[in-house]
Amino acid sequence: MKAKPTVYLLCGFIGAGKTTFARKLEERTGAVRITKDEWLIRLIGNDPTIEDYADYDDRIIGLSRDVAFQLVQKGIDVIIDEGFWAKEERALLRRRIEGMGAEAVLYYLDTPIETIRERVARRSADPPRDSFRISAALLDHYLPYWQTPSDDEGYVLARKVR
Repeated sequence: MKAKPTVYLLCGFIGAGKTTFARKLEERTGAVRITKDEWLIRLIGNDPTIEDYADYDDRIIGLSRDVAFQLVQKGIDVIIDEGFWAKEERALLRRRIEGMGAEAVLYYLDTPIETIRERVARRSADPPRDSFRISAALLDHYLPYWQTPSDDEGYVLARKVR
């Protein structure tokens, strides 16, 4: 058990490559990976347009974070693969993590929107069992909610990490 566990927060928009990166980070670090979309899809399927989706998403986020922070309290490194679209949410999580005596590392997957659109279209045509089906219209609907991390957030660009 480590004296100061690390919590890796993965920040990026839909289709940025967060879960792929999370799996590689899991292999490299041995941290426990918590990908809330995988949990949610097992419960409701891969259609995020269903009635009450937002409520299900909020509940899974709460549950997955509860599990993550129980592990952190035991000194176990954790990867939280959620996206963390809002700057305020990223700051809140960082304060909570540091308040627990753990280290927070924010990885930002800076993926061009053109690449995101291509990936999401390809993935949504035949979604794997752990991915949501996202239409171009739904992607456009979500885009205004995305807040790119600013330099003062102390993030690490995921593509620069080996």
